[in-house]
Amino acid sequence: MQSNNVECKKEIVKRYIRNNPNCTYRDIKKATKMKVERIYKNMREAYMDAGVNLSKNLTKRNRDQQIKDTICFIKNNPGCTVTDIYKNIMVTIPRVFGTIKNAYRLAGIEYPKREIKDGIRNPLVLKRSRSFERKIIRLLSKVGNVYPKIKTSEGILDCLFEFNNKKYVVEIKDYRSRNNVTMSDIRQLVKYMKELNYKKGLLICPKESFPKKSNTRNTYIDDLSIKILSEEDLRGRSTNHLKKFLDG
Repeated sequence: MQSNNVECKKEIVKRYIRNNPNCTYRDIKKATKMKVERIYKNMREAYMDAGVNLSKNLTKRNRDQQIKDTICFIKNNPGCTVTDIYKNIMVTIPRVFGTIKNAYRLAGIEYPKREIKDGIRNPLVLKRSRSFERKIIRLLSKVGNVYPKIKTSEGILDCLFEFNNKKYVVEIKDYRSRNNVTMSDIRQLVKYMKELNYKKGLLICPKESFPKKSNTRNTYIDDLSIKILSEEDLRGRSTNHLKKFLDG
């Protein structure tokens, strides 16, 4: 019975898309009283099922249109994340709003408090780790745009970084003593990159915590490129020097 109900709703949505090939999420919600994400994984899947090319309104909206669509989506889906918004209405929150909290504030919805689990129990280590993270974000912000603490379905990544017309997913690891960056850390970064559809990633840690194997500061997985940097790599570098460093 439940399955038949879903199929019936799908038919209504598909019919609307076919009759209105430039419709947006907001248009479908207003006309059919149905939330696309409760029937399909996202808008792209709905369009594919309807046999219609992706709406130009979704791919070529101006800033005001993206803001309106995002506000509508948040109001209908309180608790949604940056990833939810991108997958369903294809709006990149950091670029349009700066932070997800700004988007929630414009929608008049209270942003849900989320517990950030550092996995660190020692308060002194936790304090040092957060201090290192803030320091790295300050260094990055001197040469590019930084959007910290992005919530995804894979967890909370440290920040997104835009520099020289390129986008990077950034993870900051304050490893000390005998702890080194491992493939497990790189795989976590890869999950964030794939979810957000970013091709470049940076993993930043103290120099002494670089991977033990030599020649592993540049890693390539499928079509993804990851660089491992230290604080020293960022500090005091000119924009042109950093550009060559990241492109090298």
